Amino acid sequence: MAENLSYLQSKSAAYMWEHFGQVTFADENFAREIMQLFSTGLVKLNLDGTPTLESGNTVAVYTNDDVMSFARVWTGFDYERRRGNIEGCSF
Repeated sequence: MAENLSYLQSKSAAYMWEHFGQVTFADENFAREIMQLFSTGLVKLNLDGTPTLESGNTVAVYTNDDVMSFARVWTGFDYERRRGNIEGCSF
């Protein structure tokens, strides 16, 4: 999944500035997918599962600022080297 959503080996803004002098932003794809598909969804729901409405419009669960904040959390993930004491065992 990491390869498809491009958060694998993504670099934080601080790392890119310190090492390359580039102003960048964390990749938001993974954060947006987690929030939309696996946790909150797009709209706030009532206890019965119907969308919450304000003035006839649905209420968003999160803003783009929330997505940007979560994107900062998921930077720096990389492949883990195999550990011979666990992955190499056959039970």
